Amino acid sequence: MSRKIYVTLMILIGIMSLFKSVSQIWAAQQEESIFTMEEIVVIASKYPEQVLDSIASVEVISREEIEASQSENLAGIIANVGGLEVVDYGYSGGIKSISIRGSSPEQVLILIDGQVANDPQTGKIDLGLIPADIIEKIEIYRGPASALYGSNALGGVINIFTRQCEEDQLVTTGIDIGSYKTRKYAVSYQSKGEDISTYLTGQYYKTDGDRENSQLDKIVFMGKLSNELDEQTDLNISLRFHDYNQGLPGATDYPSPEAIQKDRNIGLNLNWQTKEEDRDLKAVAWFSFHRVFFDNPGMFGHTGPSIHKTYNTGFSFDSTHYNFSFDDKDDSDSGHTLTWGGEVISNIIDSADIGNHQAINGAVFIQDSWQADEDDDFKLTAGIRYDYNQLFGGQFNPRVGLNYRLEDEVSFHASVSRAYRAPTFDDLYWPEDAYTGGNPDVIPETAWAYEAGIRYFNDEGDMQAELNLFRKNASQLINWALDEVGVWRPSNIGSAMVDGVEVLLKKELNEHILGNVSYTYLDAKDLDTDTQLKPKHKIGVGLHYSDQVGDNDDNLMIVLDGYIVTGRPDNLEPYYLFDANLSQDLTIDEEDNQKITLQFSIKNLFNQQPELVSGYPVQGRTFLAGISTEF
Repeated sequence: MSRKIYVTLMILIGIMSLFKSVSQIWAAQQEESIFTMEEIVVIASKYPEQVLDSIASVEVISREEIEASQSENLAGIIANVGGLEVVDYGYSGGIKSISIRGSSPEQVLILIDGQVANDPQTGKIDLGLIPADIIEKIEIYRGPASALYGSNALGGVINIFTRQCEEDQLVTTGIDIGSYKTRKYAVSYQSKGEDISTYLTGQYYKTDGDRENSQLDKIVFMGKLSNELDEQTDLNISLRFHDYNQGLPGATDYPSPEAIQKDRNIGLNLNWQTKEEDRDLKAVAWFSFHRVFFDNPGMFGHTGPSIHKTYNTGFSFDSTHYNFSFDDKDDSDSGHTLTWGGEVISNIIDSADIGNHQAINGAVFIQDSWQADEDDDFKLTAGIRYDYNQLFGGQFNPRVGLNYRLEDEVSFHASVSRAYRAPTFDDLYWPEDAYTGGNPDVIPETAWAYEAGIRYFNDEGDMQAELNLFRKNASQLINWALDEVGVWRPSNIGSAMVDGVEVLLKKELNEHILGNVSYTYLDAKDLDTDTQLKPKHKIGVGLHYSDQVGDNDDNLMIVLDGYIVTGRPDNLEPYYLFDANLSQDLTIDEEDNQKITLQFSIKNLFNQQPELVSGYPVQGRTFLAGISTEF
């Protein structure tokens, strides 16, 4: 271990010891905790259940935690989560992609309000394009989930719930300034009527960046109308828009001082759900348009800009019937929870490089969770999904899992599942020349996954702990490599095995301090070349201090979050990245609920600049200070 890593660990241990001592002093000062830990999750079974009852490893990130992170986008929010790796090109607008348990970014499915957000051209999504301001809650499913979610869920799923109206009427405005001439202006409005509630939010963000030609200029907007049709039924309609203009600095050895990219995305989402006494129904319809403009006048052989347009249209529905009976008898005590549904998605691309293409995918799934009675400690879940794609045919993906309550606060879970990842438009249709070309004959990647774990969630709700063991055997992996004639093209020649361990702990040290620690061990190997694919060790650490101060009990929040990565492939140096954040609420008029919030954050506290992608160092230490008002 390098001297810098050792010194950092000693500093963190010292800070934790200090907070522990402080927590003992304050332990009796306040009866009620000001932190909350999420107990209910939807992503693991497509219906609400307690985290302790899930057959998979899941994580929930609340709005409180999102605000405490003071992150600009999704990447910053989830970077410290156990089992996850965020791969960052470093500069302000650089691509930020996600890996779960050693997966590729194309193997992680991203959902926004139930809508598939992955780009059909590349198969992945830039996490930097999902602003933190629009996110209410995040649910993370670690491990393959194609039995419920289909393609792209070979590595895991991240489900994002966007914000909606919570106040009768509230206006929030904010301004932030920081390093490299960074400026951010934000405004939101929410109003709750008798039947219809409105939520609007928008921001303008601009920075010069830390490298030549790394500037970023973006506009983001989201609007949502929520209508309570009756006591059981809700309808939400949302519109999302973003416009990003950025410079692409290129690798440090091969800079591109003239390259630019413009991203524009428009998304429309309609979300309907009803909850009856013994049944839940949900339907989601969406349309998304994404336009990418790329130009690099300084590139050798430049022939003009490249424009790519993708159109994504989809419809999905889920039905969950509690205490379902498979015969005509009274089903009030059957113990079966039956979930079934379907999905149709059309992806169209109009690209200057790969031409015009369309892919339609249809799917149906069914899942049964059986528990003899409400007090029974054992739950068995089995399900299967069938996807049919017009380009490569059908895929069956089953999953079988169990959950056993060892004690009221402790549960054991285990599962076996199959998953797949479909080829992208780039894989299939990349234009042919003397150096590169697509391959219309590639077929989906597949994997079998095995997992077992134990969870602890105490009755007071102030401590969570989890230990997971997992293995994934992947085959038919799509690898881009030189073929027999020296052309760089994809083919199904890869196979890999990933073994791993996760240890996750979150604990309220007292009513003011929340600490979390995670450790992830990965042994991810390419079975064909016997090479290491991913870093072996990741340690995550977080400390959140919160208190109500002053006559108006205004909230004060101090956060230190970060992680250490060692055992990188090719003997690359270990690295550590930490952030520190401070926020303070100040009440101006208690009667009219008017307040201001002061914020200050230091990103990359120790000014480390590792290259997570070769030639692209992480941006060094930056500062951001802001003020926002509510009235």
